[in-house]
Amino acid sequence: MRYLVAKSLAVKPLFEKSRTLALLALLMGALPAAVQAQQAPVTVETDSVTRESVAPTMNVSGVIVSREDAAIASELDGRLEWIAEVGDRFQQGDTIARLDQHLIELELREREAGIEALKANLDWLQRQTNRLDELATRNNTAHSELDETRARYLVLEQELTQAEVALERTRYNLERSTVRAPFDGVVVSRNMAAGEYATEGMPLLRLVNTRALEVSVTAPLRLARFNQAGDSVQLTNGDTVAEARIRSLVEVGDLRSHMMELRLTPTTSDWLIGEAVTVALPAAQVETTTTVARDAVVLRDHSNYVYLVDDQSNAQRVSVELGAGVGERIAIEGAIEPGDTVIVRGAENLRDGQKVNALAERVTMR
Repeated sequence: MRYLVAKSLAVKPLFEKSRTLALLALLMGALPAAVQAQQAPVTVETDSVTRESVAPTMNVSGVIVSREDAAIASELDGRLEWIAEVGDRFQQGDTIARLDQHLIELELREREAGIEALKANLDWLQRQTNRLDELATRNNTAHSELDETRARYLVLEQELTQAEVALERTRYNLERSTVRAPFDGVVVSRNMAAGEYATEGMPLLRLVNTRALEVSVTAPLRLARFNQAGDSVQLTNGDTVAEARIRSLVEVGDLRSHMMELRLTPTTSDWLIGEAVTVALPAAQVETTTTVARDAVVLRDHSNYVYLVDDQSNAQRVSVELGAGVGERIAIEGAIEPGDTVIVRGAENLRDGQKVNALAERVTMR
């Protein structure tokens, strides 16, 4: 009996202690969120609400192409003596293929010899004409013979001119037997190999300038009125974001698809030919609206909101409607004004009214 009483007295303090801890936990759970926020301020990064001119955009597909992409053909018939390998890089004017030049060189020597013979005949006829002219002044020769010699001289002069033109053509063919790069580029593919017989106009290889880049975009024709040459648009490919300017816009749509083509010049060359990109093209008139950094918007299934920082450094939750995006910023509508401070980092786990420790505002890309 004494043992039971002693055991009961020993358990009672433990029971009282547990009840006290439970009561404290209950009281802590009942504390207002604002009190907890004051006890543990959350460090966040902020940005300013601004007023900007933006326009709704439509994302369309584009592809990186080269402005200088050519199938280089042979200008003569002949056996291919040498041709560049795929992947070789060349500067403008470098030799990229060469035909056998032996027959052309023989023709060149033949024409040069023919011209020398014509010049010798002309020199003889000139001297003959001078003698006959001197005899004719003394009536020692017939004038008809003098006229015939002069005529032969004039005909031979024309033959010499024709021979010189033929010589220039042969020299030109000799030059064309060496195929040169019309621009800087890399050999992407080749259609022939050394030893094969090439004919005039037959493509030998494909040369592409990997530095002269532009974007080919197919877009709905109705976007033409909102996009003009010189306008700046945004390119994206995964995590890569860059700008491009509209170089040209073909305002003629396909009769079936009602699509047009645009050519854009990217501001950077860090792209590969054939790479797919997404282009954000303006799809309506430019409007002035309130914008925030994209990171400031907390996206949820049924609502979107941002957190403002008030004068007491408390986070105030404000529901917003999203509009058009422009770079790293996005247009919004809600109880928010230009100049307000919004949280862009650390808002995911905040509670309305929670105390925050705001860092210096970051610089965002406009």
